[in-house]
Amino acid sequence: MKHYRALYRSSTRLLLPLTLALASAAAVAQSPPPVSVETEYATEEEMSATMAVSGVVISREDAAISSELEGKLNWIAEVGDRFQKGDTIALLDTHLFELQVRDREAAIGAIKANLAWLERQTKRLNELANKNNTAHSELDETRARYQVLQNELTQAEVALQRRNYDLERAQVRAPFDGVVVSREMAAGEYAGVGRPLLRLVNTNAAEISVTAPLRLARYSEAGDRVKISNGSSSSSARVRSLIAVGDLRSHMMELRLSPTTNSGDGSLLIGEAVTVNLPASSRKSQTTISRDALVLRDRSNFVYLVNADLTAQRVDVELGAGIGDRIAVTGAIEPGDRVIIRGAERLRDGQKVTPLDQRISQR
Repeated sequence: MKHYRALYRSSTRLLLPLTLALASAAAVAQSPPPVSVETEYATEEEMSATMAVSGVVISREDAAISSELEGKLNWIAEVGDRFQKGDTIALLDTHLFELQVRDREAAIGAIKANLAWLERQTKRLNELANKNNTAHSELDETRARYQVLQNELTQAEVALQRRNYDLERAQVRAPFDGVVVSREMAAGEYAGVGRPLLRLVNTNAAEISVTAPLRLARYSEAGDRVKISNGSSSSSARVRSLIAVGDLRSHMMELRLSPTTNSGDGSLLIGEAVTVNLPASSRKSQTTISRDALVLRDRSNFVYLVNADLTAQRVDVELGAGIGDRIAVTGAIEPGDRVIIRGAERLRDGQKVTPLDQRISQR
């Protein structure tokens, strides 16, 4: 019996380290592998509270094109046609203008013929006067008539230039690149001076007109960048001008914003309503992160920080003002903390991570 007890104790001492080693290996095998993530650093920026106000996209080049002359309209562009600056968008009947040009040309020809005759006559009288064979009064009269005809020639040339100018203006040209959005007249109608023919809009020259409470004027200035949204996408715009003069009843002011994106890519449509976030308080330093770092749940917002041992740490945050892709947060997070911006959705608190951007330097 004693022999068996000794053998049991000896077997137990041998099996215990092996059992512990197998248990440790099993635990390692069951732990999830490190998750590859992308990170960036929280920063300190000056931001302010914002107020959402309504705006509308307009074009800086939007004009009702009129005729400068009277006449029958021979042709006018169709709605939807696109033109470049200088292209013909309407054409008046030019027959009368062409006749006027020919009339002025004929008058100039007659004056030049008379001038040539008077020039020869003056030369002949000069020769006779030198021989005392003619009266000086006749020579003076001829010279005066020559000068009068010179003035008439100048007037006739100016009249011809005007007729040619009218002939040119019979072709109504686009003052800027644009698209025809409406027609006020049709071919065959009689156009009058200043009567609108069509409306031309440059869709690549968009800007945003915003009506906002006058009290917001003290928090904005030209050059500031603000966030805009049209419901389907968000972008930013810069304040081009601020008209800080309010109506006595509404106490509202107008701002004009220039989109920072290309207005011709279809992201902003002329006449479209947008929402603009304008500063509503003084700017102050706050901790900001990328919006991509936020993990949003029904009752909480949180981010994951990367600790020195490359483990993920969940930190609950409260959201503040935001502009563009940055948003202010408060909580157990400070400028310089490394925040996960890609791959946070599938993480657990304390899980190992492998940053893909080890070379990112702290901003």
